[in-house]
Amino acid sequence: MEVVVTIAYYFFIRMIFVDFKWLKFNMFWQFIVFGIYLAAVLTEVVGLGQYTPYSETTYVQAYVIPMAPEYGGILKKVHVKSNVQVKKGDTLFQMDPSEFQYRVNEMEAKLSASGTNVSILSEQVAEARAEISISQAALKTAKMEYEQILKASKQNAVAQITVEQYAINVENSKAQLTRNQAALNSNLLAYESETSGQPTDIAEAIANLEKAKYNLTQTAILAPSNGYVTYLQIHPGSFIRMKQPIMTFVSTDEYWLLTQYTQFGVQHVEPGDICDIALRMYPGEIFSGQVEEIYWSSGNAQGEIGGRIPTENEIQPANTFMVRIKVNEKEGFPLRFGASGISAIYTKNAIDVVIFLRQLEIQSESFLNYIYNPFR
Repeated sequence: MEVVVTIAYYFFIRMIFVDFKWLKFNMFWQFIVFGIYLAAVLTEVVGLGQYTPYSETTYVQAYVIPMAPEYGGILKKVHVKSNVQVKKGDTLFQMDPSEFQYRVNEMEAKLSASGTNVSILSEQVAEARAEISISQAALKTAKMEYEQILKASKQNAVAQITVEQYAINVENSKAQLTRNQAALNSNLLAYESETSGQPTDIAEAIANLEKAKYNLTQTAILAPSNGYVTYLQIHPGSFIRMKQPIMTFVSTDEYWLLTQYTQFGVQHVEPGDICDIALRMYPGEIFSGQVEEIYWSSGNAQGEIGGRIPTENEIQPANTFMVRIKVNEKEGFPLRFGASGISAIYTKNAIDVVIFLRQLEIQSESFLNYIYNPFR
């Protein structure tokens, strides 16, 4: 824009002093002509450059999300088309779910079997308790018989060997009762074992079933936000590796501008400063915005770990800092990811006349987008 103004000023002066000779180009008018130009240059460099910095490197940015399947396999169906808007939660593409559906069916069968096993354990507990009751009764009978035989032996009514046999019967009944109690404890341990208030077998089967159902849902890849897919290159039937990005998703929930400002002009910029933006795709239109963040860092200044000192050619000083700008969208002029243009920031220390001059320059540049601009 400065070149355009300089050329226009040159032809204006030429028209007055050379072509039409309305005035004589004497010392006085030479001082006025060059003084005006010098004042304009100083205003551009000192006033506009310091307090209303200007950038020709301005891009519309958005979140770009690589979409990849959780598991590898055959791509069954693509549900979207390139550059067609979709809503959050819409299906983007579907992997073949057959293997995971089989797994869900298997886990459902195991859950049913676990319920049957619990019923069997319940019956085994009841049987073990019945066996204990029988063993207790048998032990009681054996003890009574032993006491009777022992009493009779003291009166020499029975032989000593018979007493010993009845004593053995008592010990055998005790041993049987002990075995039956151990069996009951084992069955109770299996039957009463719980996880989160459910029998362990059932809880484990439910957990495996839920995991299988989750894996099945992951075969359908959903849109993480409102947006669109761009540069679509996949087709059903393709074999896709696990977690391999195969689709580029551009979110439309949030747009912002990323700009580069010279270190000379960015020193007075603060978050909240007002901005004007002119995008090349919308000639004559001016978007407003606010500074969100200044990235006070530069990759050029970052050193690398190594065993040698870098040469002077490898050290390149940075000339700019990146600034993030929140754009106020205009109805009928949608922001497009990657659109470029120019921008200017009006710092809090800028006076009205300087702001007006920068606004005039931005608006003029925007109108030049209607035609080819050789000065860009």
